[in-house]
Amino acid sequence: MSKPSNRLDPDQMNLFDARIEQYRDLKEEILKGEPPKPIESFEEACIGIAASWKRAIRESGLSREQVVDRINEFFGWGNGSKKALSIHMFNHYLSKPIQYPPPAYLVFPIQHITGSLEPTKAFAEPEDAKVISGDEVRQMALGKLDETILEMQRLKKELRGKK
Repeated sequence: MSKPSNRLDPDQMNLFDARIEQYRDLKEEILKGEPPKPIESFEEACIGIAASWKRAIRESGLSREQVVDRINEFFGWGNGSKKALSIHMFNHYLSKPIQYPPPAYLVFPIQHITGSLEPTKAFAEPEDAKVISGDEVRQMALGKLDETILEMQRLKKELRGKK
């Protein structure tokens, strides 16, 4: 009895070629991407920062008053301190950011208090950058470790088979 040939069907080769072509097109599309939209004015920058603070506060479930109290605690500003942030001034930063530009030093406590990276995203996105949390970095590292372990196990099996 003769051994059956392992010849590939020409239609299978066409399917393979089509997938390679799809991959190549997708890769080109990803690499091309959309150019980042830069911040074009002072007003746009102020509005963008205020909007990011509002998103962070909304997502945290805290009230503006609670955020102000925690900002003052964060910096160690007591009620009698001349530096203490008032709810009145904070509302101006959020509601009238062009007339009252949000100060950069408030980004740190707002992110810490709300647990949100929205303020940093407002700085990163116009530069076509992404912000990820420490947890996401750890998950990516674990994924790479798992991938490396699987590759090592595959190579180990391959070496065993050759002996």
